[in-house]
Parts: sequence; structure tokens; C-alpha cells
Amino acid sequence: MFNFNHLKEVDQNYFQHICFAITISIRLSLTVLLLPVHALLPFIKMPQKFNIEKTSNYLFDKDNEVRVRMMMAMDKNVSNTK
Repeated sequence: MFNFNHLKEVDQNYFQHICFAITISIRLSLTVLLLPVHALLPFIKMPQKFNIEKTSNYLFDKDNEVRVRMMMAMDKNVSNTK
């Protein structure tokens, strides 16, 4: 349940991690708020940035960023142990 090595695994400090998580949270919150408005009032267009496809791509890109940072952190750790 608790992973006290998470910040090292994603190669971020506490502040970077907060900014990263809040950015994603804000993006998802706006999407969640706009979807019901569009559902009830379909003549109001969803902003392109917040449609399902763009939001999905955004999350996929953010996940890739984390994976790349994790791989780089693992490479650093391997180099430091030699």
C-alpha cells in the first residue's frame, strides 16, 4: 500500500511530484466536469482539448514520461553501483 521509494523510482523530488500529480488531476477534473454538461446540452461542443481522445492521449503521454524517467533513474542506479 505504501511505497516510500516512489519518488526515487520516478526520479522526482516532492515538489515536482506534486506539480505533476496536480496537473493531471486538474486536467481530469475539467474533463469530468465538462462531459456531463455536454451530455445534458449536446449543442454545447466539448472543447477539443478535453474530449475523450485528447484526454486519453494526454494520460498516455504523461505515463510515457514517467516510464522514461524511471528507466533513466534505473540506469543511473546501475551506473552508480559499478
